[in-house]
Amino acid sequence: MDLNLLQPKVEELLKERGYRLVSMRFLNEEGTRFLRVIVDKYQHIISLDEIVAISEAIDAILDDDEESAFTLDITTTGAEKEIALQEVNDYLGLFIKLTMKDGVKGPNTVKGILEAVSENKVTISHNDKGRIKKETYAQSDIKTINRAVKY
Repeated sequence: MDLNLLQPKVEELLKERGYRLVSMRFLNEEGTRFLRVIVDKYQHIISLDEIVAISEAIDAILDDDEESAFTLDITTTGAEKEIALQEVNDYLGLFIKLTMKDGVKGPNTVKGILEAVSENKVTISHNDKGRIKKETYAQSDIKTINRAVKY
């Protein structure tokens, strides 16, 4: 099976359903060949039912070639996925976690609602001892930005 031919079909199928393809590749793990497909959807945590539906839809476009037998493995970027800096604006209003670079003064991590993003700054609001506080951080001080789960 040629991934170069399959990938555009999978990308289109996912796009029609509001998802995006993060990566797609063949892997060999413990003697089993897998086609691992990683999907994502902005501002959305993908459910198990959605994974099943995606798997069935992709399975329908795959060849039944027994010589290239493999296990289809559909997964997501996860509930606490890393957010690329160029995609941060898509997560306004959502709960995120900022991890600061080593040596930056202040806490190593900060969680809160993403309020604003400018060319070089990120503003979040968070609960500080019962008060909602807005703080702005320089993008140059941020190591990673992740989606976060509020407990």
